Amino acid sequence: MNENNPPVLKSTLNYGVMLGLSLVMVQLLLWMFDATTNQVLGLLSIPITVAGIALATKSFRDHEQEGFISYGRALGIGTLTVMFSSVITSVFTYLLYTVIDPGLMDKIYAATEEAYYESGLPEDQIEIAMQMAKRFSNPVIMSVMGFFGGTFFGFIFSLITSIFIRKEGDPFEQEFEETD
Repeated sequence: MNENNPPVLKSTLNYGVMLGLSLVMVQLLLWMFDATTNQVLGLLSIPITVAGIALATKSFRDHEQEGFISYGRALGIGTLTVMFSSVITSVFTYLLYTVIDPGLMDKIYAATEEAYYESGLPEDQIEIAMQMAKRFSNPVIMSVMGFFGGTFFGFIFSLITSIFIRKEGDPFEQEFEETD
């Protein structure tokens, strides 16, 4: 690539892989400690994702853009980083539910059903809710929704982080090169 077109894909792919592997590690640790259904611990992925987006965008700004980056470019860098990360986490999610622990889905159904009972829902509503949950929560659907959901929320996080990371150059300080 030439100097006017920094290696956006290379940078976002590298940081996306690092972020994806970090999120896989969180998912793997939750599974290992039998905390897959713990929604509070599941929120650990949010600060990790925000930090990954910020790190990728700041690194791109400082190393590829000579310290300057527009809001739109920062948004694009963050979103692409999370998109690559979402591919990795989606593949891992599929493998987790089909190869690593095929019975995990049954554990999640049981925990969901128990939560419905504890909330006081009537038996017939619980039965309908569980039928819907089983219909829309298989490993393929979870992986696809994980990809789109991860990318969407990454876009939202990038909207916010880009505000703080953008650094526009001063148009009056630009040097003009003379052409012969």
